[in-house]
Amino acid sequence: MKYAIEQAGRVLRHPLPISLAFLTLLQALHYFDTRWRFVPFLVAVTLAIAALLFLLSRRPTFSLWAAGLTVLLIAAMSEVKFRLKGFSLHVFDFAFTGLDRSALSFLVGSYFNLLIAGLAALAAAFVFLVVAFRSDRRSARSFVVRACLFVIAAVGVVALYPQKNGEPDYVHYISGYDASSFFVSIGDLEFPLGRIVLAGRLENVEAEGKLSDDISCGVAASQPDLFLVLSESQTSPSYFPQVTVPEWMSASFQSQDGRVHPMQVETFGGGTWVTNFSVMTGLSGADFGWQSPYVTQILEGRVKASLPSLMARCGYRTIAVMPMQASFVNEGPFLTSIGFQEIVDFDAMKPESHFVRDRFYFDVVERIVREHREKDRRPLFIAMQTLFPHGPYDMTLVPQDALPDKAFAPDAQVDEYLRRVALSKQDLQDFRRERERMPGPNGTIVLDFGDHQAVATKDYLAAGTPGNNVFSDLGSIAYKTYYTVHGYGRDIDMRPFAIPLDVGFLAASLIEAAGLPTSPTFEALARLRDACEGRYHACPDRALVDQHLRQRQDAGLLNLD
Repeated sequence: MKYAIEQAGRVLRHPLPISLAFLTLLQALHYFDTRWRFVPFLVAVTLAIAALLFLLSRRPTFSLWAAGLTVLLIAAMSEVKFRLKGFSLHVFDFAFTGLDRSALSFLVGSYFNLLIAGLAALAAAFVFLVVAFRSDRRSARSFVVRACLFVIAAVGVVALYPQKNGEPDYVHYISGYDASSFFVSIGDLEFPLGRIVLAGRLENVEAEGKLSDDISCGVAASQPDLFLVLSESQTSPSYFPQVTVPEWMSASFQSQDGRVHPMQVETFGGGTWVTNFSVMTGLSGADFGWQSPYVTQILEGRVKASLPSLMARCGYRTIAVMPMQASFVNEGPFLTSIGFQEIVDFDAMKPESHFVRDRFYFDVVERIVREHREKDRRPLFIAMQTLFPHGPYDMTLVPQDALPDKAFAPDAQVDEYLRRVALSKQDLQDFRRERERMPGPNGTIVLDFGDHQAVATKDYLAAGTPGNNVFSDLGSIAYKTYYTVHGYGRDIDMRPFAIPLDVGFLAASLIEAAGLPTSPTFEALARLRDACEGRYHACPDRALVDQHLRQRQDAGLLNLD
């Protein structure tokens, strides 16, 4: 064994393997980061890590190999996260997600094979580094010299950082810059001191006009039941000419006016809670910059003006039905803080797994409706989330006899995804038919919306925009989903839905279209929608959005302190 380690040490110390490894590292960094602009910065990061390890271990060759492996492993982790969730690795993931037992449980259960592969890679890296450490010779360089090398390398990291001035901080994490995202995120470490990104943006904004905490409930006897259905990982198949789906499935993405209404969200491949946050609060997740994936953690108890709180104050029974545990990304406590009186989560419903058909969740809602109408005269507001079309797509969940054998797409995973969507749409249509059959005394409104696109169709997006990074622009097709509105025993004015909407305007538009209870906040949002042509975070006159947000802050409706 000793002889083998000595021989390995000779190979690892030889200039040729080190040079080849360095060239391989450059190519890998470019692959993971998708651009050469950040490669010098990443080389500086690698050298800084190597200098730190050399300072501590006095083993130069081991330090170089360990630094290169560390950077590559972090880049690979970031790549996996981006492919699954649409947001590259951030230093705070280790705190927000790493300590979230329900999130870890879901990830392990859903991506077990990927976890095993990752653990195997880590084990192999550990064995390699043990050999490199034991076979390396301790350097005679003094502590001062080693410390100076580290300082020089650290200065190089700062000097070679090429971030563009004025570029929104979230762009780095949604664009697939996976090699550099984690190291760039270290600059966000001011957050533990309590700094919320949006607070800095509004600091020097002076509000013109005021908002109040008043509400207008209308006539209680005419309040309809309201159902919001979050359709997991769904967007209209018409956006992808590469796929062929049945005509009924395409029609299921149409509202009662026969149109497919597009909606821009602010997350891709994952981050359901970010979209749900925007729908319920009338806020843009992108306005919180790199903190967007953590809004349900950092804003619990800070948002007073919301759709569920408005409904609750006007006498509605407000219920959130979610297929995850309430503790998942802190969404249950957050939803409670914005006005949901009841949370029905995974633990309460007890499905066999996370991969049951959506009809399971619709059946839960049906039971709630039936029991409620037997003994409670209050109108209902139920916001439910589905899950069946969620990835991964390398396992077959759709039975062969459930749909025609003809493939919806040539790619097996895309086909599996679309077949899951087809069953999900069948379950939604059954739910709509039941609402039409029993609309309740004041009618029923059903709105469903896609929370984000699926990773299954990611390659189609890249093929449609060659040479461009489709994920760096929140206005691109990568963030385009849909919503549908149907009224049963209740008239709906579709004019507020005449233009494409950003997700933050959806609730205000629904309130206006259906004559639901309203408030000065949602009335202001409707005016902002018209002035900004349906765009929220990227409003052509961004000062209008900042004015609105500052008014909410000054009125105590949004606490950013």
